[in-house]
Amino acid sequence: MPAYLRKFWQTLTEVYKEFAMESTIHGIKYTTNAKSAIARFLWLVVMILSLSAAGILAHKFYDKHRSASMSTLVISDQFPTEKLLLPAVTLCHGSIAVVQKVLAFFNSQKRIYIPRGLTREDFEIALRYLREVIYPTNHFQEELDKLQQILTANRISLLELLDSVSLNCSDFVVMCRFEGKAMPCSMLLEPIVTQYGICCAFNYVNPDGLLQKSEGVVKFNYSRGFGALYVLSFLMKSVPSSEIISSLIYGNGIKVILHERYTYPGPTAMEFVAADGFETVARLYGTYLISSPEVLNLPSRVRGCYKSISGSLPFRAENCYFDCRESITKKLCSCLPFFSTTTEGDVQVCNLTHISCLARIASELDSLTLQDPRCNCLPSCEETTYAVTLTKVPLQDLKHRPGDLYTKAQEYKHVTILHLTFAGQSALLERTELVLSNINLVSSLGGVFSLFLGFSFISIIEVIYFFCIDLVIKFKQKLSI
Repeated sequence: MPAYLRKFWQTLTEVYKEFAMESTIHGIKYTTNAKSAIARFLWLVVMILSLSAAGILAHKFYDKHRSASMSTLVISDQFPTEKLLLPAVTLCHGSIAVVQKVLAFFNSQKRIYIPRGLTREDFEIALRYLREVIYPTNHFQEELDKLQQILTANRISLLELLDSVSLNCSDFVVMCRFEGKAMPCSMLLEPIVTQYGICCAFNYVNPDGLLQKSEGVVKFNYSRGFGALYVLSFLMKSVPSSEIISSLIYGNGIKVILHERYTYPGPTAMEFVAADGFETVARLYGTYLISSPEVLNLPSRVRGCYKSISGSLPFRAENCYFDCRESITKKLCSCLPFFSTTTEGDVQVCNLTHISCLARIASELDSLTLQDPRCNCLPSCEETTYAVTLTKVPLQDLKHRPGDLYTKAQEYKHVTILHLTFAGQSALLERTELVLSNINLVSSLGGVFSLFLGFSFISIIEVIYFFCIDLVIKFKQKLSI
């Protein structure tokens, strides 16, 4: 053994003996001054077992502190709904392609070029399977490949095709009301691109994904409407089944998506169908979640949620989850969905040739969760959520119902009426509180080490002094000899 190592070992032995004699840690002095070697060995075993037990219990206390340090409590069940942010409502017509829009598409001034070997009939047949864009199964790839050849030859994107053959907002939304007052639908609704194609959104606050910049659209933060005083009412017309070429739903109606106003209407949003020939009333039960300042001051990984940054749109976990799905689609299929909220110049937008890949990864995307490490998403520290109950009544004897909404409905053969309202005047107010602070953790750890070792804050100072200061000083003295 080299001389300096031998001297260091000698110094360490001397310092340990001195530490054992002077330390306030219980039992450690017997590891050096017990009368026999067997007694010293037994005391050493006891000290190791005590230290191990203290370490195991300390780890358990720390894990419990991390998992139970915060709790979400119901502060009040009488939070006024008039102070609850209104949700966004997205309306998607049940049909993807209809005869009248397809005829208008062919009769438009822009002539459609049909490549050699293909016919207009190939185009019309392929439109029947346009549902594959929304729910890819890869069952009709041959027909969709022909459609893609026509689109490519005419430099028409998939989104432009959907815009041309689908009903727009003015085509199917006939009348709109807010708090019982009729308003132009163009002031309440704006077109947005969703996973279901081009839909109409009320109160959606996110410019990304807009089909166009809508002017004159009014955003509403709050409403005093509840119960029979409906917050929103929409009169929408459907098209006969004979006019539908391709459809989102197996039936006739409007797909309704309820989501928080800052949240993209993605796969985590609440959905239901307002069926043709029915009056549907959707009653909302709101919950407003906030976090205490003590929680918000903690690091994001400790508090387990992300807080919004001042001056920017609020953070929403659902948007993070949606971006994660897009990233995985880009990685596995080398393209971004046509409804992507991000634009990357070097990445192709998925078209009909990517249906087979999109169908292959569909189950993997559906199995994703917010906790998936590939997503790196955390819940929002502050958000508004909604539960909904539905009541549906057949639209019969409209002439006996008062109001211009029902009078207007008599002009159409296929109509749907949707009302949105709060179930009552009160909502739930929840707050995430810091139940166990770091002071509780220090107290618990101090109790554990004191129980097994008689350990205290002074013991920490002794360890630092003997093995960091005294050891260095004595080792330098031995080296100088």
